[in-house]
Amino acid sequence: MERGLKAPLSPHEGATFRRIALGISQAKLFPARDVAYLIRLRLVDEKEGQLRLTALGRERYQRLANDAAMSEVKDEAAAVLRRHLLSARDR
Repeated sequence: MERGLKAPLSPHEGATFRRIALGISQAKLFPARDVAYLIRLRLVDEKEGQLRLTALGRERYQRLANDAAMSEVKDEAAAVLRRHLLSARDR
């Protein structure tokens, strides 16, 4: 498995990664250190000062979206269970 899929990102690197994924592509808008790390992980390519996600970067971004969706489902399931347990306790 590619390191870029699992390598940790700092909060700043993660924000830079998500902004690039959303189409903010001018390299000069981001900290050079963040961009260099994302390029080393093969998540981002730079061409003529413009950044874009690589295939690996798109895969990681898709996983982030899926993880967020699953988190929402788990939160909703926990809320339903909590309501059920509280109502059973109060009977």
